Amino acid sequence: MSFKNIVTMLETLMEFKESEIVHSFNSADQTQLFTVTYIEDTSSFELINTETNQKEQYSNIHDLAVYIDNIIHLTPVN
Repeated sequence: MSFKNIVTMLETLMEFKESEIVHSFNSADQTQLFTVTYIEDTSSFELINTETNQKEQYSNIHDLAVYIDNIIHLTPVN
């Protein structure tokens, strides 16, 4: 997934903020790594590491896109 596609995905989550949309990211072996959703009440994105259940909030699309881009491009491909 390109950086531009990540930004577009995040903008789409924000655009449909009244809907509950959860975007999941998986490793090459299809193990879920993390999920991202937009929280309308706080006007922020919530990223959840599905292995540790650690939650992080981001209010800036660019910052979150950089973080996601780093994760998915550093994850080994089988």
